Amino acid sequence: MKKYLILMAGVIMSSFTANAQSANSVASGNVLSKTRGAQYFSLGPVAGFGHSWLSNMDGQKFKPSGYLGISLMYSRMEHWGFSDELVVSHEGYSLDYVRAGRLYNTKVDPVYLRMTPKAYYFFGQYGNTVRPKIFLGPSIAVKIAEDQYTNDNTVHYDGTTVMTNSDLFHTVDLGVEGGAGVNIKMARHIWFNVDASYYQGVLYVTDMDNMNQNVKLNLGLMFGL
Repeated sequence: MKKYLILMAGVIMSSFTANAQSANSVASGNVLSKTRGAQYFSLGPVAGFGHSWLSNMDGQKFKPSGYLGISLMYSRMEHWGFSDELVVSHEGYSLDYVRAGRLYNTKVDPVYLRMTPKAYYFFGQYGNTVRPKIFLGPSIAVKIAEDQYTNDNTVHYDGTTVMTNSDLFHTVDLGVEGGAGVNIKMARHIWFNVDASYYQGVLYVTDMDNMNQNVKLNLGLMFGL
């Protein structure tokens, strides 16, 4: 996990290099201008938990879906902001089915390295302690692992079998994420973020023409740079 977090930070910082250079070029040469320009950026950890499933598949149950990563935000205008988020995300589905008179449950857990640039619209004004927001952005992911768990619910013992490195899901996923939430100012240049989001895949991620979908509650702590 440590190497993925290091990779996240490097990719996000690289993706914002052009914006940083632009902000520095606009700022004047005095110390005050540089300080104000730097405050437009914030960086911090993000985490989320929710439910994931696949389109075009009946009999699905609740499948825990979580992620952990890092986010970089650029917000120079009062009502608009732009972020780039890179996370390690557990997705997939949980399915009950009957075979030869026996009840089974299979959970497939693809793990993605997912990048989601987002555009935010903030309500209220600079300096408000609580600022509601809405957001939308594309999301692209590369699968880095996949495990499959099958449980025989008919027997009265632990009949779970585990298949590591299964290959049900395709390597790349693409979709759109949107949602709403609030930014809460905790201290000078420190914000606590609470968001609710919905993700809709636009690519088939299996050979059975299924797309990834999920809903999540997202938390983040952002520090002004």
